[in-house]
Amino acid sequence: MRYVSTRGGAPELGFSDTVLAGLAIDGGLYVPQSWPQLPATLPDDYASLAASVIAPYAAPDIDAATLLALSRDAYSSFRHESVAPLVQLEDSHYLMEL
Repeated sequence: MRYVSTRGGAPELGFSDTVLAGLAIDGGLYVPQSWPQLPATLPDDYASLAASVIAPYAAPDIDAATLLALSRDAYSSFRHESVAPLVQLEDSHYLMEL
C-alpha cells in the first residue's frame, strides 16, 4: 500500500515510513492511495478480524502472519469475548466499554 499527502506536495510512502513520518512534509495528512475492499467473509474472532482489516494497509511492510501475531498479542489481555462490548443505555444511546 502506498500513501499520498492530502496536499499533493510530498513523496509517496509505504506503510512503515508513513507511520514514522506522521504528517507529510507539505503539512498534509497521509492517506491511502487507493481504498481496498474487505472480503465478503471475515473471521469471527476479534484479533483475526482486526488483522484482516489492517492487512491491506500494512502490506507489504508487515506480512499477514506477523500482523496476526501482533493482533493476537495486543488483544490477549482483553477479558470480554467482544473485546469492547457495546451496551445500550437508552433507545438511541449506547456506550462502548473500553
